[in-house]
Amino acid sequence: MEFYEPTAHTDEEIRSAIADNSKTILFLQTSWCGDCKVIKPFVGSFRDLAEAQGAVWVDADRDENLEVANENNLRGIPVFVLFENGEQVAHIGNGQRLNPNDVTAWFKENL
Repeated sequence: MEFYEPTAHTDEEIRSAIADNSKTILFLQTSWCGDCKVIKPFVGSFRDLAEAQGAVWVDADRDENLEVANENNLRGIPVFVLFENGEQVAHIGNGQRLNPNDVTAWFKENL
């Protein structure tokens, strides 16, 4: 299993991805977060699942993209957030360790 390396984005790039697409998944994490490190080996498969369902994937760093996190009331990491037409409609995670099976089920249920 490969350790997922998130792509850096500016706040504006993230806002555009959320606003300009019918379905967007935001993965909010940071490099120092222990629970983020635990889920990263599975994130590539989550991304593949989301993109196969037509969602646009965008990575965000809790420290580098603090404005976007605050604008969307995202406090805990790791978190996966589904936006539809620019509106936050669902998320999983809020600072707790995520079970990969629960995250996979969340993706299948919400996409």
